[in-house]
Amino acid sequence: MSFNFVVNNMQTLIDALATLGVADQLADATFSPEMFCVMVDSNVSIHSTIGLQLWPPFFDHYFCSELQYSWFFFNEIFPLAQDLQDSGYTSFSFSIGPNPDLAQIKFQGPNGLLHETNFELVYSHHPLRIPDFDLSVFVSMDSQEFSNVISQYHMFDDVHVTITSERVIFSYSIMQETILNQQNGQCIIGGIKAPNQVQFILTLGPSEVFNHIASQTKRVWFFKQCNSNKGLITAPLGLNSRLVACFFDVFAEHR
Repeated sequence: MSFNFVVNNMQTLIDALATLGVADQLADATFSPEMFCVMVDSNVSIHSTIGLQLWPPFFDHYFCSELQYSWFFFNEIFPLAQDLQDSGYTSFSFSIGPNPDLAQIKFQGPNGLLHETNFELVYSHHPLRIPDFDLSVFVSMDSQEFSNVISQYHMFDDVHVTITSERVIFSYSIMQETILNQQNGQCIIGGIKAPNQVQFILTLGPSEVFNHIASQTKRVWFFKQCNSNKGLITAPLGLNSRLVACFFDVFAEHR
């Protein structure tokens, strides 16, 4: 196994990793030639996970020789990375050498400042993975509108979402309902024609996790997972990176 990447301006990466750090201290990582992905359990009891997907063009350098799934203690990297960034360090490199169970991180700052740390990787037998989702139907809203929805529904385990050709409806049982209309500019809806509708379930809590997602992006996008009644939320961070919130019927028993 040989893997390494370099990010010369690490602020975007650290800001995105901060979202995962809010959610959990244990992370699953997928190292592949096509993409680097880190996932954490946002709320184990309701089967909710948050992922960060980074494609090779995001990095200043990226190389991966083969696919590997590992888990590690996220708090061994974060908040160390954030503290070093605040101290003036700007470059972040991550590498796995001949030993696939050991990773090294280097932080470089002005005037040749260098900080190195090693940490253990453990093979993940049941890795968290972002499920397939249907791209043909979607609803999108700006981050402020998303924050408003979070404030109304973060306390509920199951939020029902109904997408029609003109509006999206968020609801919890008969207690609460919120309607966003495309005609009023509150959302953008695509891929669906009247009288059809798409329904799925998702979760918007813990609020601090989803509010952190909202703070990192201009817009969020809602989709329905394939072969499931669950939804999925994506938050683009640029052309080659995004945060993803997904929801499962069951989790793997053990990593």
